[in-house]
Amino acid sequence: MVAILIGLLLSLHSLPTSTPAWLPAPSKATWLWDTSLLETSSGRAEIVQFAREQQLQRIYVQVNRNLAPAAYRQLIQAASDSRIEVHALDGAPAWALPEESRRITELVQWVKTYNRSAAENERFQGIQVDIEPYLLPAWTTDDQSRLAKAWLQSVTLLHNEVKKDSSLTTSAVLPFWLDQIKLPDREMSLFEAIMTKLDEAALMSYRDQAQDVIDLSAAEMNIAERLGKKVWIGLETNPSPDTPYITFFDKGQEAMMFQLAVMDGVLRLNPSYAGIVIHDYTGWRALRD
Repeated sequence: MVAILIGLLLSLHSLPTSTPAWLPAPSKATWLWDTSLLETSSGRAEIVQFAREQQLQRIYVQVNRNLAPAAYRQLIQAASDSRIEVHALDGAPAWALPEESRRITELVQWVKTYNRSAAENERFQGIQVDIEPYLLPAWTTDDQSRLAKAWLQSVTLLHNEVKKDSSLTTSAVLPFWLDQIKLPDREMSLFEAIMTKLDEAALMSYRDQAQDVIDLSAAEMNIAERLGKKVWIGLETNPSPDTPYITFFDKGQEAMMFQLAVMDGVLRLNPSYAGIVIHDYTGWRALRD
């Protein structure tokens, strides 16, 4: 059924520079890690203008506590005027370790303190963590199950701290293969265990073909549907010389939008699908037309 639908979508149009009129516009988001772009009014204006042009629904912006809060207020206000949500973003592999758990608590407290001092249209709408402890040497040289449990504990801490006194959305960036990691003391995968603790996830299903993205996301989407949770599907735009098939860096904007439209037409059939999130703002801006 999915293969037939993909074939139909591919046959009905040639490479578009935007979503074809006969397809519903996909929900889109992006990650913004380079907070130096927020330091000037022109940089903030360019971000919001790009988000408008790309019809984004959401921007995940890294929290840099050395940046003046006014920069975030002005960015979020301008985005809010265009009905674009801004969510706080931060994380590092070591954040999964128990001795680094304070990093999560500090992030949550910073966002809440910021929101309390900001006007309603200047506030973050959620908090997302990008932890990825599988990048730590211990993932392959030590007890993987120990780090898996610590990962689950870290996102549980995030959710609990956020929901104590706020309705902010909680989410995490997760790899597509997390459904293959089993927790020894639970009859579920690490992906399912994490999703029971969060509102949403952003799935790094990085491939440059719609069919591959759909296939890599299928198990996680089905788990999320059963749990009543939402999943954003991630695409990559930054260079990856050793694995060029995971990125649109050398394919360009037109090719990405074509594949995005095709995968969106299929993925939207699953109620757990939230949209496409593109990594990242800087890489996307640099794509050739």
